[in-house]
Amino acid sequence: MFRRLKLLPCSSICKNYSTKVEIDASLKENFESKVFKPRKHPGTTRVKIAAIPLDIQKAAKIILEDNGAKAMYQEAIKLNNYVRSRLLPPEEGDINKRAAKIHNSVSKQYFSKVNKELTPDEYENANKVIQTKVFNILKKKVYSWGNISFDLATSLQYLMVRAAPEYAILVRILDEIRKTLPDYKPRSFFDFGSGVGTGTWAVNTFWQGDIFEYFCVDTSTHMNDLARLILCNGKDNVEMPLKGFFQRQFLPASTDIKYNIVLSSFSLFELPSMKSRLETIQKLWNKTEDFLIIVEHGSNTGFQIVNEAREFVLNLPEGKNNGYVFSPCPNDNVCPRYMEHETPCNFLMKYESLPFPSKSEIYAEVFSYVILRKGTRPKNDPQWPRIVRAPIVRSGHTICKLCTAQGELKEIIFSKSKHDQTTYRCARSSNWGDLLPIK
Repeated sequence: MFRRLKLLPCSSICKNYSTKVEIDASLKENFESKVFKPRKHPGTTRVKIAAIPLDIQKAAKIILEDNGAKAMYQEAIKLNNYVRSRLLPPEEGDINKRAAKIHNSVSKQYFSKVNKELTPDEYENANKVIQTKVFNILKKKVYSWGNISFDLATSLQYLMVRAAPEYAILVRILDEIRKTLPDYKPRSFFDFGSGVGTGTWAVNTFWQGDIFEYFCVDTSTHMNDLARLILCNGKDNVEMPLKGFFQRQFLPASTDIKYNIVLSSFSLFELPSMKSRLETIQKLWNKTEDFLIIVEHGSNTGFQIVNEAREFVLNLPEGKNNGYVFSPCPNDNVCPRYMEHETPCNFLMKYESLPFPSKSEIYAEVFSYVILRKGTRPKNDPQWPRIVRAPIVRSGHTICKLCTAQGELKEIIFSKSKHDQTTYRCARSSNWGDLLPIK
């Protein structure tokens, strides 16, 4: 189903390079005239740490206190740990293959101990014993997946521990659009798996007043009620302050109406199979006018889901609403991280926790994401390489692991002796997730 481009040998995918590189020529004059400084070059991530807006914090605290949520805090911690460690639901074909393999092994072991010819009744009983053993082994070895039932208590727990990191991550991701396209003004927003409303809070951080329609889809009525109550400052019977705000429990069947920004954040884990995930991605892409954003936790499994969506959209037949990767990838090739099968392509975001039940603290969350944009990649896109791991800073040199426009992972050593001062200082002051403006 997914394309496979020419694979590069491991030695060319990830290798130390003392390659001579330099700052993008179009930026040299700006660096020389001090318009840009190396520590704040155009590729740096502007959002270093984020906190939920104060009015949202206040509304959330009112709701949590009114519902006695302080007593649920330990359960909320367990929920957070579970969300971070989830695996994909096993596919039916994989379960059948594993069951057949276990059955074959158990049968051989069982019948090797039988030294006589069995009667039909004995043979039938033996098969029952074998089936029971196979079932018990399978139950232990196959991941027990289930979607989360978001009743009121679970929704409140989710608000306590997941709203802050998810909001911070979305602000970081949306700033990629804002930074690259400062004049872009979306008019509509579609949020699949909208939960407590973090997507709406995040887009309003940048474009409140520009967006005239918010369409939020979540199967949980409790989540929908909670999201609406938060926007109404935690008070019942208050008029919704956002005009054009709609909530539904299911994806609308019609593809006639499109939205400038379509978001699926931390939601695809709730779908029971790859087939259902890809069908959902197709529906979301059909509803996309400009940008489709997919976000999941930065685990191997979360990255697998994001990459699955990326490959699916990039593999659509020509003429079927084609698009390209706007961020984080500087290319549309097969992800070199996926090819390695070792570590996920993820990034780190710091955030202030919700000040409930105690004061807020600074934490960090890893995440994987992709922003897909409708249309073809602009010819003037610089396609600067992305730093995909924390740079190693040493005396006299800095090592950066980069994902390049050619779809390769390169580890480049920037040193004072082999690179000009601006290039060296830009590399030295860059962080995990930044673009490095070099050629």
